[in-house]
Amino acid sequence: MTSPADETRLFECGTCGGVGIGPNRPTCCDEPMTGIETTEAAVSEPSLETLLRTVFDMSGTELDVCLCVMEGGELTVTELAEQIGYDRSVVARHLNHLAELGVVEKRRRIRPEGGHVYVYTPQPPDVVRERLRGEFLSWVRMATAQLDGLQREKVEAIADAETGERQWTVFQEQ
Repeated sequence: MTSPADETRLFECGTCGGVGIGPNRPTCCDEPMTGIETTEAAVSEPSLETLLRTVFDMSGTELDVCLCVMEGGELTVTELAEQIGYDRSVVARHLNHLAELGVVEKRRRIRPEGGHVYVYTPQPPDVVRERLRGEFLSWVRMATAQLDGLQREKVEAIADAETGERQWTVFQEQ
């Protein structure tokens, strides 16, 4: 259980609109950021699966592959495909994505009989957590920019109307 002091909070810069996430009040534009109060009723807590699907573009299959590598140690694509019953090409594609995310390490191993094979090993849980956290914060930054852009696009569309007619209508019951 986390103590209130360790709880993750949201902050916003009053000058530039930047967003901060963490247990302590960050500074931005040489000023402490303001805490943002959120209502729990507005947004439901995402499941881990929803988070991984949304932020990291992981399918259920990729999550299966990820968990299997985490439990199985060093594995090749062939070994993993046989173990979980997925096609080798599917497993290879997902392992490459997991390696890009930094969840697994991909290494080339020279085979004694000649040639090479790639082996995949899990990163330690604390490394995985930090890498996913960094990617998540990057995603939040981009999502925030999308929201800011949406507001700006609406305002610009209304202001740039050549016809003088309203660009959108609010419907009310009479």
